[in-house]
Amino acid sequence: MQKFYKVLWSIAILFIIVTTIIFSFGFILVAAAMVSLYGIYRHYFTKGKSRQFKTKPYTSGEVIDLQAEEIYETIEPKKPKEY
Repeated sequence: MQKFYKVLWSIAILFIIVTTIIFSFGFILVAAAMVSLYGIYRHYFTKGKSRQFKTKPYTSGEVIDLQAEEIYETIEPKKPKEY
């Protein structure tokens, strides 16, 4: 009878370990599915909303776009002085 109880306790401990492992993998799979669904939700349903700043689009500094100045005068080369 003592061997029977020993085998029964071994089976019970093995059952607890297997149940814990299965529950852990199930929890990880459910969490991964939830994170994936949240990413899909953010990708498709928040596409219309702009995440940029409305008042100041440049965060690192001001960007100034100036047109190049055109010079119409010709520059005459300097003539060497005659001695």
